Amino acid sequence: MNNQFSENLKKIRKENNLSQEQLADELGVSRQAISKWESAVAYPEMDKIIALCEKFNLNIDDLLHKDIKEVKGEEESKKRINKGIDDFLGFITSTINMFSNMNFKSKIKCLFEQLIIALALLLFSMLIYSVLDSLFGHLIGFLPFKVYHFILSLLDSILVVALLIVSIIIIAHIFKTRYLDYYEKIKDEFVETNDDNEKNDEVVNNDKVEFKKDDNKIIIRDPKHSEYKFLNNLFKFIVGIIKFFALFFSFFVAFVLICLFVTFIASFLLYKTGFLFAGILLAILSSSIIIIVILLLLLNFIFNRKNDKKKMIWSFISSLIVLGIGGGMIFIGSISFDVIENDKSILKTITKEYDMKDDLLIYPHYDYEVEYVISDNTNVKIEYTFNKYCEIDDYHDENTIVARVYCENPIEIARAFIKNANDKKILLMGDHVEKMVVYTNQNNIEKLKKNWSNHLEKEKQNDEERTYYENRIEELEKQNNKLQQQIFDLQENMD
Repeated sequence: MNNQFSENLKKIRKENNLSQEQLADELGVSRQAISKWESAVAYPEMDKIIALCEKFNLNIDDLLHKDIKEVKGEEESKKRINKGIDDFLGFITSTINMFSNMNFKSKIKCLFEQLIIALALLLFSMLIYSVLDSLFGHLIGFLPFKVYHFILSLLDSILVVALLIVSIIIIAHIFKTRYLDYYEKIKDEFVETNDDNEKNDEVVNNDKVEFKKDDNKIIIRDPKHSEYKFLNNLFKFIVGIIKFFALFFSFFVAFVLICLFVTFIASFLLYKTGFLFAGILLAILSSSIIIIVILLLLLNFIFNRKNDKKKMIWSFISSLIVLGIGGGMIFIGSISFDVIENDKSILKTITKEYDMKDDLLIYPHYDYEVEYVISDNTNVKIEYTFNKYCEIDDYHDENTIVARVYCENPIEIARAFIKNANDKKILLMGDHVEKMVVYTNQNNIEKLKKNWSNHLEKEKQNDEERTYYENRIEELEKQNNKLQQQIFDLQENMD
C-alpha cells in the first residue's frame, strides 16, 4: 500500500477542515472507505484519485508519491517570488503611467514632497548612525586594533545598508499610498464620469474628489487628499516640536520674571541713591512688562490662543521707552559715585610667625609680590593685609607657606556694599591678600629669596621637560598609528 498517499490524504483533509464523513460525501464513498485510505489498508480507484486532485488542485504524482506539505511550500514560495516581481513591475508601470498623466505643476509638487521625505529620513538616519556607531565603538573597544577596525567597518556597512533599505521602503510606501493608490482611484472615477461627459472642460464634483480633464492630463484638486495634506501634517509635527521647546523656554522666562520681582523688592535698600534708585525701579518694572509680554506670547502660541496684538505691541513699545529712561537715570545717578580701590577702611592686618628652615618656601599670591623687611627676628614673621569681611587660610607644612583668602560671609559683604552705595561710594573689595610683608634677618631673607628663585628655575625645567615628553608621545602615537595602518593594509593585500 502507498503510505505516502495515506499521509497526504490526512494532511489535505485536516488543512481544509473536513471530517472523514464530509470528505466521503463529496467523493460519493462511505466514511469507512476514507478511514481505510488514511490507514493505508485500502487504495482508492483511479476516478477517486482524479476527483481528489481536481478538488484540491493537485498533481496525481505529487498526491501519490511526494510530501504534499513540501510541494505546497515550494509552490507558495514560487508564488510569493512571482507576486513580488509582479508587484515591483506593477509599481514601476503605475508610476510611469501616473507621471505621464500628471500636469507639470503636479509633477513638481510630487517630486518636491519626495525630496522633503528623503531629507527628513536622511537626517534621522544620520542621527541613528552616529548613536549606534558610537555604541558599537564602545562595546568592542577592548579588541585589538585590527579586529576592532574590521568588526566596526563591517557593522557600519551593515547599518548603512539597513538604514538605506528601510528608508527606500518608507519612501516607496508613502509614495504608493499617497499617489499611486489615489491616482488609480481618481483615474477610475475619471473614466466613469468621462463616459457620461464628452466635454473636456467640464468640472466633475464628487464628495471625495474634484478633478477635471485639461489637455488629457489629470489635475488632482481634492483638498482632503491632495499632496498638500502631507506637508501640512509635516508642518504640524514641526510646530509641535517647537511648542515642546517653547514650553521649557517659558519656564525659564517665568523664572527670570520671579528674579526681577525679587530684585524689585531688594532695590528699595538703595533708596538713598536718588536717580540710581529711581532708574533701577523703572528698569526693573519695564523689564518685567517685557518679560510678561514674551511669556504671554509663548503661552498663547503653545495653547493656540489669540493674542491681543494692539495691547501687546503698545505694552512692549512703552516698556522699551521706560527702560531707556530708567537706563538714562541709572547712568546719571552712577556718575556721581566715587570708586575707591584698596580703601583702608575695608582692610585688616594680621600677623603670624613661622619657624625658619633652610629650604622654606613662601608662595606669593598671583597678583602681588612678597615684601621683605629686615628685622632682628630669627624666625619668620609674616604680616597679611586683606578684606576685613574675609578670613585667611595659611596652609603650611615643613617647608612651604601658602596663604589663601576665603570669604564665607556674603551677608556682611552685601551689607557693606549697600551701605557704601547709599553713601555714593563703590569700594572695590577683593577676595585675596592685598599685601604680604615678611619680617626676618638679612641672612634668612637671602635664603628665602634664593629658595624661591631655585623653585622657579626648577618649575621652568619641569615645564620644558613635560613639554618635550608630551611632544615626543604625540610623535610616537602618530608613528604607531601609521605602522598599524601599514600592517593592516599588508594583511588585507595578503588576504
